[in-house]
Amino acid sequence: MDIKLFVINKNIQYDLSYLCTDEITVSTELEGIAAKLTFNIAKNTTDYDFSFVEGNNVRLIVDGFNMFNGYIFTKSRDKDNIIQVTAYDQTIYLKNKETYKFEYKTATEIINYICKVFKLKVGTLEDTKYVIETRTEENTELFDMILNAIDLTTVYTGKKFIFYDDFGELTLKSLENMKLPLMLVSDDVNLTDFSFKTDIKDDTYNKIKLYRDNEDTGKRDIYIYEDSSTQAKWGILQYYEKVPDFYTETQIEELAKQILKLKNRKKQSLSIECIATGNGETSIRGGNSILVKIDNLGEINVNAWYVVERCTHSFSENKHTISIELADI
Repeated sequence: MDIKLFVINKNIQYDLSYLCTDEITVSTELEGIAAKLTFNIAKNTTDYDFSFVEGNNVRLIVDGFNMFNGYIFTKSRDKDNIIQVTAYDQTIYLKNKETYKFEYKTATEIINYICKVFKLKVGTLEDTKYVIETRTEENTELFDMILNAIDLTTVYTGKKFIFYDDFGELTLKSLENMKLPLMLVSDDVNLTDFSFKTDIKDDTYNKIKLYRDNEDTGKRDIYIYEDSSTQAKWGILQYYEKVPDFYTETQIEELAKQILKLKNRKKQSLSIECIATGNGETSIRGGNSILVKIDNLGEINVNAWYVVERCTHSFSENKHTISIELADI
């Protein structure tokens, strides 16, 4: 396994690979959290003849794959003169807060605007197409503004998008375009452990209640759409939301049907521990979708695509292990 860890200080690139001790880890999540790189450097060696500081660019390349590109944010040192370093990709700068009012903008346009103002590097941004007529964000993190726009797009169109940093370029792709040609199988020697969970507690709804304020009548119009079959099994799980006042009854009905389709289901999640075999596992990150096949899980078998909610890669002594948390698509 070929691991290259570079830091750039004053436009000079230094190779830190041979100075690393312990594990190098890269952690990514589906949304809202900046990718994180951690590593330790032994400074008590005669080979250490340079310095690096907070804000320096750091890059990790594994077997030719561009794995991480970000910036050093924290450094600490212990009694053995080992420096512990934590770096984040540029989405960390989306933790800044601002106040904006967006009118007739798509999520893609909102991302472009924010990145331009805060001078962030942008790569490929798919066109989300859905126009958000008006939205005010008051003292809100930039990351949340972007995710709110993406969530609204999903609710109103049914199409999911993943926003992340792709080796130094902010990227937006549809969930469909984030699939990896990988399969994890339970009886493979590289799958060391897993756990499987089903859940109707979080983000499952079988009664959709929408309302709008009617300026003509001065009353509140209520619209309810529900599934009595799942209510009989799970009880009433209600989703309650205001829709724009200008929405027609047809638009409200279409929206309610879309929300019910997205939310009226039992959620499945998997936690997996595995050893990489060099078959492309380095590319797995939060937001990707992978195919998982696990037999003998009691009343069900798993043979489906799952989206990666969290993923941590660990590299040590020529060994690459991966911890993955997955959710059903």
